[in-house]
Amino acid sequence: MGGRVHRILFVDDDENILNGLKDGALGYGDHWEMDFAISGKDALSQLSQNTYDAVVTDTDMPEMDGLQLVNEVSRVMPEVLRFVLSARMADNKYLKSIPVIHQVITKSSGLEKFHEVVERTCRVRDLMSDPHLLRVITAIKNLPSVPALYARLVKELQSDDCSPQVVGDIIAQDAAMTARILQLVNSAFFGVADNISSPQRAVTLLGMNTIKALVLGIQIFSEFQGRRGLPITVDALWKHSLLVSSLASMIAYQLNLSSQDREDARVSGVLHDIGILLYFKVLYLSPGTFFNERGLVSTEVENQVLGISHAEMGAYLLGMWGLPLTIVEAVAYHHTPWQQVHKGPGVVDVLHIANGLVNMCVYETEVLYPTYLDMDYLRQAGLASMLDQWLKLTYDLIGRFGSV
Repeated sequence: MGGRVHRILFVDDDENILNGLKDGALGYGDHWEMDFAISGKDALSQLSQNTYDAVVTDTDMPEMDGLQLVNEVSRVMPEVLRFVLSARMADNKYLKSIPVIHQVITKSSGLEKFHEVVERTCRVRDLMSDPHLLRVITAIKNLPSVPALYARLVKELQSDDCSPQVVGDIIAQDAAMTARILQLVNSAFFGVADNISSPQRAVTLLGMNTIKALVLGIQIFSEFQGRRGLPITVDALWKHSLLVSSLASMIAYQLNLSSQDREDARVSGVLHDIGILLYFKVLYLSPGTFFNERGLVSTEVENQVLGISHAEMGAYLLGMWGLPLTIVEAVAYHHTPWQQVHKGPGVVDVLHIANGLVNMCVYETEVLYPTYLDMDYLRQAGLASMLDQWLKLTYDLIGRFGSV
């Protein structure tokens, strides 16, 4: 993963800007093959003659502006990723085109950030279309579909008048889900001081996306509840996911990541091992094939037997269900953080650290960082020096976690 060169088409009616992009983007030649168009019409002509991974266009152009261009590209070449360059991120004129724009990038972001956004999106799309992964996935019978309650929540969250009360009302209609949500919100997992007795209050306290992730996780894991002969119990896998979620959120906070990144870290933690559940649906191999004697998944065996890992399988499933790119990426790379494009601490990093520390503290009696973490990567990222601090946090979290 991550090795393919992507072909990008840049569109701008200002030749000086295109020349600047040509000069500045030379440093990314290992990742990109670049073409340039001086107008929307020129861009469509090149798109009809060549295969592109993405088109990046300015908005303000004569005859056919950038928004008209991405709408047309979406109609005739829906497989091409579509990025819009803008002087301002918040602009009402983009609202009608939101469904056909993959991302808006501000012109002031700088070329390094610009490259990161486009390349990250391309790589996640590559994952979704990897032929070997698709062959493995299609061999799994009864691939889980989007749970019904989760689909209802997503639909409600996309409405104009969505509110915590309405979301809580939807959850309240499912007695089992209500019980699990309230059990979690009142456990040490979230550390809420007051006793929460209604799903509406839980939504208000935890936020829409956290509730959405919990609903998705609970419904998926419950499908496998009570299965016998598995190398690890579903309850143990669920508790591990909650521990990783909580620790990842704490580490993200200590690293001063944005509130959105902290939320994505929590959500990714809940869902990061969803790919393991897919092994319970593999009929031609025993699920125990991929686990070691301690009940831990061996990524080495996964890659030897299947050529992919549970991380990539889980990311594919979440991407297929339409979860945000940041979460799909974190799940895909939580064992291999060096594969990500992002430079500097981010969601992938905190998920990798949280997963490794939780596993180490649960299964080991001594500190074995290199066994559970990519220490070379963490040193380069400037994160290795903080591991002892986060180790204490992990022990504390496990000690007070209780039953979930």
